[in-house]
Amino acid sequence: MGLKAKIFGEGEGYDYSTLCMPSLPWSKKRHPVNFYPLDEPLPLLLSLVMGLQHAFAMVGGLITPPYVVAKFSIDEFPFANVELQQYAIVAALITSGICTCINVLRFEIPFSKKLFGRNLYIGTGLLSVMGTSFTFLPIFEIAIRQMKADGIEGTDAYGKMLGTSMLCAVLEIIFSLFPGKYIQKMFPPVVSAVTVTLIGVALTGTGMKYWGGGVVCAEMIWKEHSQVVDLVGNVVSGVPSAACTGNGKVVLPYGSAEYIGLGFSVLCFLVAIELL
Repeated sequence: MGLKAKIFGEGEGYDYSTLCMPSLPWSKKRHPVNFYPLDEPLPLLLSLVMGLQHAFAMVGGLITPPYVVAKFSIDEFPFANVELQQYAIVAALITSGICTCINVLRFEIPFSKKLFGRNLYIGTGLLSVMGTSFTFLPIFEIAIRQMKADGIEGTDAYGKMLGTSMLCAVLEIIFSLFPGKYIQKMFPPVVSAVTVTLIGVALTGTGMKYWGGGVVCAEMIWKEHSQVVDLVGNVVSGVPSAACTGNGKVVLPYGSAEYIGLGFSVLCFLVAIELL
């Protein structure tokens, strides 16, 4: 293999016009989809492009959940604890990196053949990033808010949810030792489908709420206003305008046209990407 092949690749599988250009919906010419074998050595340029694409796509999903959990559980309004936010994000990135290395390298568990009658592994051996998920956020938020309403400090509520997650992780490890046919009997398609659908419904409601922009500031302002009304009665002014003042030079109320337009433009952009 020459230097050019090592950098750019050779053959029809490395046609960069096909790899990088979108397939327009109204175009009659369809680009073939290229699939590469598991152990095929990729050229340097393609590895860099795909690696950067994967990295940019995963970073947002890795740092957002710990950032959000730290805000509604410990930091609270006006989110002044920058060190906590940095710690949560860095911890998520380091944990993701370590778990990704283990998953990609795929280690065989010693004596698994003798104990379970089959070889068991830690990791899949595939190029897949191991990180956190958004699916637990609705449950986390509801549970922590309920515990804080019962008088439990945010730090303690966060610790209780971490302990619950650790126990659930041990349960998943136990389930992973079962043969696939037993897992399918315990979690048939109707159960898994309903669960995923309910998670999506909960996240859809959250996404629609956050479309208004500055929703966290708005909720805190309205919460403080309702608490004052409960203490002194309905003698205070009406519901205040929920305008976030700690967002740089942007001071806009919740649900303003600028926020709605920005969210709608993102939606249109995502639909256009899917069509292309």
